[in-house]
Amino acid sequence: MASKLKSFSFLVLAYNHEQYIVQHLESIKYLVERYGAGIRVEIIVNDDCSRDATAEIVDKWLVDNGHLFERVLKLFNSKNIGTCASVVNMLGFVTGDCYKLTAGDDVYSFENIFELAVQGGEVSIASGLPLDLRDGLVTEKISDIFGIISTQIIYDKKQLPERFKFLSNNNAPNILYLPAYISDLSVVSFLRKFDVIEDWPIQVAISEKYPDSKFLLLDKVYVYYRRTPGSTYLVAGGRFYRDKCKLYEYLISKEARFFSRVLLRNRYFCFRLGSPFVNKFGNLAFIFFAVGVVANFFEIHRRFKRLDTKLSLHQDHYNYILGRSLRSLRSLRSLRSNGVSG
Repeated sequence: MASKLKSFSFLVLAYNHEQYIVQHLESIKYLVERYGAGIRVEIIVNDDCSRDATAEIVDKWLVDNGHLFERVLKLFNSKNIGTCASVVNMLGFVTGDCYKLTAGDDVYSFENIFELAVQGGEVSIASGLPLDLRDGLVTEKISDIFGIISTQIIYDKKQLPERFKFLSNNNAPNILYLPAYISDLSVVSFLRKFDVIEDWPIQVAISEKYPDSKFLLLDKVYVYYRRTPGSTYLVAGGRFYRDKCKLYEYLISKEARFFSRVLLRNRYFCFRLGSPFVNKFGNLAFIFFAVGVVANFFEIHRRFKRLDTKLSLHQDHYNYILGRSLRSLRSLRSLRSNGVSG
């Protein structure tokens, strides 16, 4: 499948990732070396004015590894402009036939990301399943995986906007947006209205413009999502909250159906209360999602039971990437001591 792809772009969102950025870059290097033959691969790194050494480390790593890529572009912001503006920045420079957006603290798995990129037909969004990465351990959160499988089955026969208006479980690090959809001017224009939440606005905009397009879920893990105290929803909590409020208000204003508007208003109310208990048991959208799970339980259960996340193989892969990153860091320190700059 990868042979059908002529060019591919890795888009890296970096911000205060000095502890993790080399692991991320080394996982990209692994994919290029293993699967990238015959594909023109470019890398675009957007550093959003990190306060640590992230940009310097990226510079040094590219001195050693820039030859792997057909094109290298570094967009180092002189001030913090937020995740959404940084994504728009990168989209303006992409030349690949397809591209994958990830945060600089996540790590790509051993699965062939180029296969995910060649989905065609009516597919606008393709995704794998999640595994978490915390303190060097790759772990599976059963409730998240069950929720994502349930979401796919519940909304599979419905128009795409239903999935992103109402309660659903989606894993942004494993999602790939097909280029014709994410590059649409109306999608980019909508994304510009937000600050630090990029995934939900992109999903809403694509689903509104292309309501009959499809969301494809594959039973593979393409990215390990790193959970750290530096995650955006924690360090930029106020900005994160304002973005979600803006998006809820937008969805409510656009919804013409009375009952659907009631569901959205109720969900928005529960979100603003900030109570996990109320957000679950007082949230009508959660109750209707649970009804959907019950109605589709046998199909959900069948797909869930046959799933194998290959957890031990993914742990082995992460350990391998970690080892490569440590060796790379030693090389970067050597470059620094010899006075070589990017």
